[in-house]
Amino acid sequence: MPSFIYPLKGVYFFLTNPKVLWLKTVSPIALTLIFSAFSIGVSIKFLLPHQAEKLIEWHWPPWMSWFVSILSTVLESAILNLVFFALLVPMFQDAVFDATLEACGLHCIFEEEERREIPKLVLCWRSVRSTVLVTWYLIAVKILLLVFTLPLQLVPFLGTFVACYISGFPTAWSQRLHYDIELRGYRVSESYRHAKTNKWRYANFGSIAFALELVPIMNIVFVWTNIVGAALWVADDYRREKGLLPKKVDDPYPAAKAPTTTADMETAAFSAHVVDEQTPLLT
Repeated sequence: MPSFIYPLKGVYFFLTNPKVLWLKTVSPIALTLIFSAFSIGVSIKFLLPHQAEKLIEWHWPPWMSWFVSILSTVLESAILNLVFFALLVPMFQDAVFDATLEACGLHCIFEEEERREIPKLVLCWRSVRSTVLVTWYLIAVKILLLVFTLPLQLVPFLGTFVACYISGFPTAWSQRLHYDIELRGYRVSESYRHAKTNKWRYANFGSIAFALELVPIMNIVFVWTNIVGAALWVADDYRREKGLLPKKVDDPYPAAKAPTTTADMETAAFSAHVVDEQTPLLT
């Protein structure tokens, strides 16, 4: 399955598994709702009119001034939410990710993690490093890319697509760090090499996930469905690596193929002759 499908698959899985996932996300979603309403209100109340007035003072056409200001306000609100998510999400992200893997029936991942002979202190340090240093670094990269790609947002659809694709790789890598570091036992450098080897799959997943996180109001839910989608992606990769994916059943009655060699043609002719001799005529 193409990796860009998983963020959308995560939305469906999240909505259809309320008992497993909703209880783990009620508190963070409630906090995010409060903060998002605050950030959108502040942006509309103070940033939007101020930016529009400044552009009009610079002799921009009024319609363009308001269009650019509205677009900028949405992106500024998204940046504020990203900063808030950077503080809030790590507290609940691992629980949602692990619950999704368990809902997929992959308890063996956690059993392998327990059997792995890596000192707990080392795993703790890797977890802290990935959560505090790498995750924050990736969040900072996402914010910087969002700012630097702001001019692309002026080009409808195509510009937004390019901007999201540029931010796709760090978005996807941040979603898979928990699995790589804490469940798979990778070092941060090993996780990065794996991500770099599969950079196009990461970029495809991350571009859709990042686009969903830019949607005002709904990004409150999409930030969690992206985590679910990343876990589903990991689950399929794990099954593929372990040979756990169901194999394609062969057709018990395959379609006949035309003979391609002289020997095949002679065999077919002989079989037809025998059948004709053994089949009684219908009278």
